[in-house]
Amino acid sequence: MYGIELDTISGNIARQLYQKNTIAVKGYEDVELPDSFFDVAVGNVPFGDFKLTDKRYDKNNFLIHDYFFRKNFR
Repeated sequence: MYGIELDTISGNIARQLYQKNTIAVKGYEDVELPDSFFDVAVGNVPFGDFKLTDKRYDKNNFLIHDYFFRKNFR
């Protein structure tokens, strides 16, 4: 199981609760995972009218919610 959390307090709590799992405490755009890495993703997809900087996907001009789906599923 993998977890990604931007908030340091929540991320560190998750690391303590789920010590056998991989929990990244950083922005989703900064986590390096291969394309199509996950078969299933459960989460709170961020919605908004803004974009993230990720060199792999900048050319697509995705809003944050589109970026999340594109980075997870091909």
